[in-house]
Amino acid sequence: MNTLLKPLSEKVVATPIQNDTNPPRYIRILLVDDDALMRELNAGVLIRSGYNVDTANDGADAWKALNDFNYDLLITDHQMPRVTGLDLIKKLRSEDKALPIILTSGAMPTEELIRHPWLQLDAILSKPFFVTELLDTVKKVLCAADSACIRVEMDFPIIMKAISEIPLVEKPAIASTEDQANPSHRILVVDDDTDTRQLSIDVLAGSGYEVEGVKDGAAGWEALLTYDYDLILTDNKMPKMTGVEMIGRLRSARMAVPVIMATRHLPIHEFVERPWLKPDAMLQRPFSNDDLLAAVKHVLNKDDGDDSRPETLLPAYL
Repeated sequence: MNTLLKPLSEKVVATPIQNDTNPPRYIRILLVDDDALMRELNAGVLIRSGYNVDTANDGADAWKALNDFNYDLLITDHQMPRVTGLDLIKKLRSEDKALPIILTSGAMPTEELIRHPWLQLDAILSKPFFVTELLDTVKKVLCAADSACIRVEMDFPIIMKAISEIPLVEKPAIASTEDQANPSHRILVVDDDTDTRQLSIDVLAGSGYEVEGVKDGAAGWEALLTYDYDLILTDNKMPKMTGVEMIGRLRSARMAVPVIMATRHLPIHEFVERPWLKPDAMLQRPFSNDDLLAAVKHVLNKDDGDDSRPETLLPAYL
C-alpha cells in the first residue's frame, strides 16, 4: 500500500498537538498498518497528543499483541498481508472482546461490513485523511466508550438490586449417570465457535441427552421453528443473530422453551432493562463440564415441575 496522508505543514507534525480538553488519561492504543510511513506518521501524531501507542505491521502481529496486552482502542488498516484488518476484527469479536475499533482503509470493504454488522465498528476513516480527522475520531470513540462505562457504573446499584432478587442455592452435586439425564430430553446447542459447540455437544450427549448443534442465532431460530426442544444452550455474540435476539424472538412467539446462556461476557445490563429476555440460567465462560451439566439438570428439573430449583444460576463472580 502506498497511500499517504493529505499534505500537512511541518509545524503540525513536528510540534506537540494541543487538545481542547485536558490530556487523555492513560490510554493505550494499538495502531496496525503495513505501510511503514503511514504507521509512523499516525503513531507520532497520537503520541504527541498524549496517547500511549503500540504499532503492528499486519493483522497477525496485531492479534499477538491483543492477546499479550490490554488496549483501550484498536486502529487498523484493512488490506494487509497474512491477516487483513477485517479478519483481525472478526477474530476479536469471535472472542467476545468488546474493544473499540476504528477501521482505516483506502479501499473500504463496504459490502462485507454490511453483511457482518456483528463486527460492531465504532468508526471508519477512508484514506487519505487529515491528522485532525484522526484525532477527532479517536476522541469521539474514546469518549463514547467512557460514557458507556459511566452509564453502567451509574446503573450498577440497579443492576445489583435486580441480581439480589434472583434466588441462589449452592450448586448441587452431580448425580450418577443413571439418573443424571432423561434420554427424552432434546437439547439445542447454539454457538458460532466450532470447537466450543462440539465440546458442549459431546459433554451433553455423553450424559444421555439428545443433542443437536447449530452455528449461529439465525440457524438456531430456524431449528426452533422446525423441531421441538426441551432446552436451548446458547452463546450471545454470534453473526446474523445474537443469543439475546434469538431469545427475543422466542419470547415473542410464546415458545416456552427454557434457555441457558453460556458466554464470556454476560449481557446482564440488557436483562435488567428487558427482564422478559432473562434466560433460565446463565454460565460465564470458562466453566467446567460439571458446571454445564449441573445447570442443565437444574433447568430441566425445574421445567419438569420441581419448584425448589433456582430461577437463575448466576456466574461465580456475582
